[in-house]
Amino acid sequence: MKKQTLKSKKSMKISGIPLAVVSVPDRVYMIERLESKVTSSLQLSSSTDGVIFTGNDKKVLIKNHTGKKENIKNCRNFSISATPTGFVMAYVRAGKKGTDDRVVVAKSSNLREWHIKSEMVTLDSKHATVVYNHPLRSFVMYRDGLFIKSQTAHSLVLWKDKPSLLLTGRYGMFDCDDIEVIGSTETKDGLLVIYNASIKNGARTLLQIGGVLFDAKNPNRFLWRSEVPLWQGVVETKNEKSSVTPVGFVYFKEVFIVYWLVGGKDMIISTFPALFNKSDLYQYEILNRSEKNPILEPRPLEWEVVGTFNPAVFQDKDGLHMFYRALGSDGISRIGYAQSKDGLSFTRRLNYPVFEPTPGLGMPDTGKTKEPVGFNPLYYTSGGGWGGSEDPRVVRIGSRVYMTYVAFEGWNSVRIGLTSINVDDFKKENWKWKKPVLISPVNEVHKNWVLFPEKINGKFAVLHGVSPNILIDYFDSPTDFEKGFCIKSSPPSGGRQDFWDNKMRGAGPPPIKTDLGWLLLYHAHDRKEPHKYKLGAMILDKDNPTKILHRSAHSILSPDMHYENNWKPGIIYASGAVIKGDDLRVYYGGGDKVVCVAETPVKKFLDYLVTEKPDRYELKRVF
Repeated sequence: MKKQTLKSKKSMKISGIPLAVVSVPDRVYMIERLESKVTSSLQLSSSTDGVIFTGNDKKVLIKNHTGKKENIKNCRNFSISATPTGFVMAYVRAGKKGTDDRVVVAKSSNLREWHIKSEMVTLDSKHATVVYNHPLRSFVMYRDGLFIKSQTAHSLVLWKDKPSLLLTGRYGMFDCDDIEVIGSTETKDGLLVIYNASIKNGARTLLQIGGVLFDAKNPNRFLWRSEVPLWQGVVETKNEKSSVTPVGFVYFKEVFIVYWLVGGKDMIISTFPALFNKSDLYQYEILNRSEKNPILEPRPLEWEVVGTFNPAVFQDKDGLHMFYRALGSDGISRIGYAQSKDGLSFTRRLNYPVFEPTPGLGMPDTGKTKEPVGFNPLYYTSGGGWGGSEDPRVVRIGSRVYMTYVAFEGWNSVRIGLTSINVDDFKKENWKWKKPVLISPVNEVHKNWVLFPEKINGKFAVLHGVSPNILIDYFDSPTDFEKGFCIKSSPPSGGRQDFWDNKMRGAGPPPIKTDLGWLLLYHAHDRKEPHKYKLGAMILDKDNPTKILHRSAHSILSPDMHYENNWKPGIIYASGAVIKGDDLRVYYGGGDKVVCVAETPVKKFLDYLVTEKPDRYELKRVF
């Protein structure tokens, strides 16, 4: 999808104040507000070219169930979309105080007579749009605020549950600040929502339009989101107080048209063609997500109420054992434990943390730190915690379970901790962990270090770098680090220039031994999609694991589901994996909030890594 930047904008004449637009096959309709000294009224205008509008004498009325007319002066931010039997409108009605504001939904068969069907508290929303969803025969409302969120209804009267949080502004992108919903429409590819990401600087406003496409069969899942503005333009008003606000958008005669109100009286329009290529919407489905996702979520316990994510796993005859990062209301990360017989449903989950940070090993000193104290997702971007034991990985070697984790005490102290527990104590839930040792140097930031699940040439092996080279160090015993010895490493850099992983991040779960060699999953970015934390795979030589034998030509998992974007958008963080029967199961954190799982047949997956041809996988919508 190419960025559309128009050098000029068309202006148009209007008789009233435009409130909303909607299109039918042969024309565009606009509802305008006419002001008088006594009252306000609505009128309907139409256009056959989307530019020149002609009004008529027929008034537009909005009534509630008792027949009382709506007070138009108290209403703002209208949106209209077409349905199989007419039209649906959403707008915000101001109350006497902010908490009395309401999102109102009305229905009409002819655009002139509207009947209010439902009202709801605005929460933090300033704009809302409702679109009819043919596959599910229901209506979907998308609202803005800190997050764009959704609700569904079959009759426009009763909206199901509370709003689902879907997405928000993206750090470092054109839409990094607040985004405002402009409108929505149903397309053959899904439900399209257009939003405003404009930036005002004095009397000049940089107009920017973004778009997101949701799956019609699951309207909480987005398939595509614009990486650059769909349209950009600069408008200069007469003074700094004048604003430029969107009225709405239509898809008319194979062109998208967005209408803008400048200074409360002048109208301009911007146009742009198709939004995306088919390649933006489809990719090979290499890992299949579980229908039970998310399989682990936060509970109302202080130590894990904010998030439960980034799981470490190993399995034995008793089933799957999971150690997960738990973020509490105090902003400290601890390690929780859960057990599952089938690897999907958890039959046992402890109500207390099984491993907690201590001073110097993950627990920050409030008297010494110069950084913010407490939960702060804007400053502490990795989950929002300001300290603790983060992102564990576990392996069982002999009679002990070994765990590496990030000992985080603010950005000035990000080190790798290593601890272990005797298997017998673990089985009895006697959490007698060995005192952790720090194996990465002081004054350096390191994450994503993993132990191999068996000794190599009689030594423990720790993989601590994936790019530009695979970095592995060996040691005889964790006690080697008790005297201050640390492993020298370097942060990841570079990537494969012409591939999806042109910006490398680090290792995922501990390596898994296969017939081909060591299977290593890793995280990376595509510079074209810097907001997406994706997963890849490589095969390392059995005897010399610093040598890469095979590598995935495509990302095997990308953050496209709503539960991977609910809290921190664009995050899948795989930190545990096992082979269960004939399948590879990958356990990962979604959106720095929940635990999820995805799987694929091992043989099929290894064949793909060798051939680099994904033909055996189905080409599906982004999933």
